[in-house]
Amino acid sequence: MTPRAAAGPYPAAIADEIVLVLAAEGIAAALEPAADGLLVVVAEAQARRAEAILADEYPAGPARAFAVRAAAQAAARARTAATAQDRWFGPSSWVLFLLTAVCVGVFLAEERAGGSEVREVLLRFGAARPAHVRAGDWWRLATALFVHIGPRHLLGNMAALLVLGPALAEALGPWRFLFVYLAAGVAGNALSYAVTPPDVVSAGASGAILGVLGALGGQRLRFAASARYRGWQVIAAILAYLAIAVGAEPGVDTMAHLGGLASGLALGLVLPPTPRPTTASRPA
Repeated sequence: MTPRAAAGPYPAAIADEIVLVLAAEGIAAALEPAADGLLVVVAEAQARRAEAILADEYPAGPARAFAVRAAAQAAARARTAATAQDRWFGPSSWVLFLLTAVCVGVFLAEERAGGSEVREVLLRFGAARPAHVRAGDWWRLATALFVHIGPRHLLGNMAALLVLGPALAEALGPWRFLFVYLAAGVAGNALSYAVTPPDVVSAGASGAILGVLGALGGQRLRFAASARYRGWQVIAAILAYLAIAVGAEPGVDTMAHLGGLASGLALGLVLPPTPRPTTASRPA
């Protein structure tokens, strides 16, 4: 039997790399199991050359080199994760862009059809009117969310959606965000329908956006450990938005806002956030 020399034992990842390093230098090495890992075995005639190669490749020793490399990789993964969390628009924000695109598209169609502030045009594109809803057009409670009255109305709502929406979209995921958005908006319009005079035409995404804000508050109250924002920030945002919405003009549909806010808060309390992916450690 050919005399052999062994080094180790090493963890499997270290032993595998040592075999590759030696093979690149023309030294055949084998692995044998040991109590604490794997032994790297070479012919005794090549032992000194193998030692010199490993000393040159790993001046502080293979185990130390792998520990330093693993620490650097872990730090890089942590930096990548922190950078991803710092971005306002995350992977789930596509649903916000989709909603914005639909609202803008409907608005442009309103303008081409005669004007986004013309009553007949608004009703043709799905705005809500209690008399119509009472006559069986229940679908208007949903379609009114995508109809806007004038460019200022559209711009304000879309800006609010893109500012408030990303945090909830990342917390719940795009599909549950869409559910909250639509459910809160319809609930707000339903409350408005119940108390608004029959001939008033209403439209806009404000109830749904207040629902997003309410859901952020519910998430913070129920699942504080998963929230990326503080409770006082949610309360301040709610008060600021309500102050702007109520004080902007006398025709604001306050009931739709309050209904959306309340239903969004309730949904935020019962829908748990999606689990955040954890970075699994990989062998170097």
